Amino acid sequence: MKEYEIVAKFCNACAGSSRPQTFFEEAELDSTDDFVRMKHGKDFDKFTKETLPDGRILYQFDNGSVMYSYEFTEV
Repeated sequence: MKEYEIVAKFCNACAGSSRPQTFFEEAELDSTDDFVRMKHGKDFDKFTKETLPDGRILYQFDNGSVMYSYEFTEV
């Protein structure tokens, strides 16, 4: 298991929000995929996953009205 700092952002354009709600969390995980899959189940396949040059792992999903972003940084 690895320990991660997780920055989760949620933006609902339908509600007129122009700024995302941002949440911070720390968790020990076997898999970052499993964490996102647990939160979004059937929509997991719509997320893009990117490993950034500094090692952070970024998952994003945007359907035009709702945007989700999860950023994992190993601690």
